[in-house]
Amino acid sequence: MIKIVDIDKLFSDYISDYVYSSVGKVKPEDIENMMPVLYEKFGKTALKELDGCSPEEYYKKYSAKELVACLKTHIEKGVDVSDFLCEALSDARDGATELYNELSVAENEEFIMYALNMLAETDMTKFCKGILKFIEWDYGEGVKELATEILYPYANVVKDDMVARYSESSKEVKALFTEVLSHADKDDKVFDILIEQFVLHPDEIPLYAGYLGKFGDERALPFLMTAIESDKINYHDFEELRFAIECLGGTYDKERDFSKDKAYKKIISSKENIQ
Repeated sequence: MIKIVDIDKLFSDYISDYVYSSVGKVKPEDIENMMPVLYEKFGKTALKELDGCSPEEYYKKYSAKELVACLKTHIEKGVDVSDFLCEALSDARDGATELYNELSVAENEEFIMYALNMLAETDMTKFCKGILKFIEWDYGEGVKELATEILYPYANVVKDDMVARYSESSKEVKALFTEVLSHADKDDKVFDILIEQFVLHPDEIPLYAGYLGKFGDERALPFLMTAIESDKINYHDFEELRFAIECLGGTYDKERDFSKDKAYKKIISSKENIQ
């Protein structure tokens, strides 16, 4: 059984010993700069708390399944999870599969965050559809946002599932689906979703105009042009709309008066102060 050891505390003790032995020899500010080197050296140091193994060696002796169980126990007991444990799990054979298997039944959101972050460092093609539940189900904002972000590279893999579930989803889930779908290849159904969300969120123009710009379908230009012509938009929204229009190969050169806009006046004032 893997020992549940606070490696980070042992490293803190290691640094304290180093500082004490270096008084008068090394400047405090130099020790801060040396921290990465000291951490690497610590990783190769034999520790009695790890049965005489170094932190680098200790975890590599165990299977992926055992390492996942160790990660869970660390979190459940409130013991800091070390980089050495995470690295061993990432390097372990079937590490991603074991993480995903445990993730599929996990309830502890801290563990879920660790697992999602670690899976994001791997090829998630065969796992990404299973990640959708962390967007759709009743998880915390942090979990939902992370699940959304790590699906960007796999937008084409999850596209059909998202489109199929879109109409029955909540407003929050629709917004997160839209964020992912903006990274997909051109597709009529995805285009319709992005346009719908753009129209439904006039108070979030920079965000949804950005999605249209990223998606790259020039059919969005009339919608962006209509929005930018509005007398009600502020300077910031105007600039984001113009940028999205340019991303799609369009131009907007009409002179607009934003002299009364707070953001515009602040920008002009800053430029004048620089000059």
